[in-house]
Amino acid sequence: MPGQTGAKNQALITGRITYGFDGVDAYPELAETTEYSSTAAVKSVRTRPTKTVQTELYAIATIAASTQAASSVLALTGIKKAAIFIDHGRANTVSFGTQGTEYRVEASQQASGNDTWRTVASVVAGSTAALAVAASADVAAGGTTIVVTSGTSIPARGDLVFWANTVSAASSEWMRATQITGTASFVIQDGLRYGQDADTNIFTQAEQFAVAMATGVYTRLRVIINNNASGTTQAIYARVACITES
Repeated sequence: MPGQTGAKNQALITGRITYGFDGVDAYPELAETTEYSSTAAVKSVRTRPTKTVQTELYAIATIAASTQAASSVLALTGIKKAAIFIDHGRANTVSFGTQGTEYRVEASQQASGNDTWRTVASVVAGSTAALAVAASADVAAGGTTIVVTSGTSIPARGDLVFWANTVSAASSEWMRATQITGTASFVIQDGLRYGQDADTNIFTQAEQFAVAMATGVYTRLRVIINNNASGTTQAIYARVACITES
C-alpha cells in the first residue's frame, strides 16, 4: 500500500499475494505459468489494469421525435469495468410530454441473439422547454466568448448548453456558460473544439451523464436511446462513448 512498501528483490512464497506499486496505487500481481517441459516454465506478471478508450458506441447524430436508436454492441470479453459517457442535446425549444429521452444501458449474458438483453442502468433527460440563441458572428476554434443576437435567450451562468451544428452533426459540441455579460454575450468554461457558424443555434437544457459499472459478469453491452419515452417527444442530438478497464 502507499507508504507501506516492503523489501525489494525477495522471492515470493507460494500462497502469498504480491503487490506492484507505481508510486500512487498498489495493484495485486497476477502470475501466469505455462509449463512446456519438465524442467522449465514461462511466467508473466500483470501489475496494473489497462484502460482503453473505445470507439464511440454512438457517434453524435440527430434522433427524430418518437423514435429509438441503438448504439453499437461492445464485446466485454476480458473487460472488468466500463464507464459509459452520454451526451444529450436539444434540437428545438419545444418541451416534451411527461418524460424526456431515456438512455438505457443494456447487457447480455450471451455472445449473440436479441432476446437476452437486460436493462442494467437507465438515465432520463429533462423534459422542460429549452431556449435557443444564435451567435452574432462565427466563433473560431478555441474561442471562449460567444456574442449573441438576442439577450432574451441567453443561458444562465453554470448552464450546460449545446451548439447544434446543422451543417455537420459531428462538429456539434457541448459547452458550459461561466460568465454572462449583460444581454450581449456569454463566456464558456473551455475553448471551442471546432469553429462554429453564426447561422446555427445554441440550445439550453443540454445534459451529460456518466454511468460506471462492473462488467466482468456480462458478455455484451449496448445503449438504447429511447426518444419515444412519453406521449410527446422532440428531435434531439445524442452521443455515447465508453472507457473500459481490463
